[in-house]
Amino acid sequence: MIRLTTLLAESKLKMNIPADIKKIYNLFKKNGKQLFVVGGAVRDAVLGSNPKDYDLATDAKPDEVEAIAKKGGLSSHPVGKQFGVVLVGGHEIATFRKDIGKGRRPDAVDFTDIKGDVQRRDLTINALFYDIGRGEIVDLVGGIADLKKKQVRTVGSPSERFDEDPLRKLRAVRFSGSIGGKMTPETWKALQKNPDISKVSKERIRDEFIKGIQKAQQPDKYLKMIQKLGMFKQIFPGLRLNMKFIKVDDYIVQITNLLKNNNWNVVEKKLNSLKYTKQEVKDIVQLLRMSKYKPNDIIELKRWQANTKLTDRQVKMWASASGKSSAVLKIWKFKLSVAPQDAIKQGLKGKAIGDYILKKEKELFN
Repeated sequence: MIRLTTLLAESKLKMNIPADIKKIYNLFKKNGKQLFVVGGAVRDAVLGSNPKDYDLATDAKPDEVEAIAKKGGLSSHPVGKQFGVVLVGGHEIATFRKDIGKGRRPDAVDFTDIKGDVQRRDLTINALFYDIGRGEIVDLVGGIADLKKKQVRTVGSPSERFDEDPLRKLRAVRFSGSIGGKMTPETWKALQKNPDISKVSKERIRDEFIKGIQKAQQPDKYLKMIQKLGMFKQIFPGLRLNMKFIKVDDYIVQITNLLKNNNWNVVEKKLNSLKYTKQEVKDIVQLLRMSKYKPNDIIELKRWQANTKLTDRQVKMWASASGKSSAVLKIWKFKLSVAPQDAIKQGLKGKAIGDYILKKEKELFN
């Protein structure tokens, strides 16, 4: 095993490694190969959180990874072998590599060592490697110092990193929000100079924006960064945005607040085109419609509500944020109770039945 010199003396870290990953590590060590935990899991551990996912990196080539797994009686699947990624025992193991080409999916890769691998990563706080055997962080780019300063900095030139993959622009903003800090001046200037994310897929923009809201220590400050960079026009093109941000971490409520100045049917159509899920669209539209209630909509509104997955907590948050607390909560709690049979008993037929039901439900609601 090659011993790597870390940049900081404070690199020792007690990280709880799952037993199955320890088994894989010991297997690789037995075969003379390195295996590190890398990226987000290490960052989260430094910040005091328990990692949920573990990305692994190795100096073994994909064919070697498969051979080692076979020797150890572990299953392996070449899920992205052309990019150096093999699934072993349910964990993705990536060979140290340099990407050739731009974007989330490079044209090809060249295999390298750990020093070469770290240079392809986006941010220093995501470029930390954990040596399982030594219980030590391998920090080649100053990521630990940046975490301590609560600052986001790219690995190398900001403009080059962002040009390689524009999604990194949204990730830089997201991580600034999640660690409760700010970007280095060079990183921020590069984003201000070129905040374009037009080449990023709608799905990835949606995913990254939602993560940004959910993980931000102060969601309103995260949204202000997006605003300052002029990214909202790319995240929600063609919609009028409400820039009075609220301090809630629920993305359904946050997006509803952002889009409150638009008609609900316009929002429904646009969010569908922006690859939000059908459930998300239903939930957001329901919140919008409740704050723009019209008496003749009560039956349709309650029927729409039956198809949502909104919680009482979300509705209460929106009721408060919308400034129409009593009206929103009243609609949410109201139950339809007039049946067609009630109208038929009055001798009504056809359209008159629907008119009677609507009239009675309006009376009961009011």
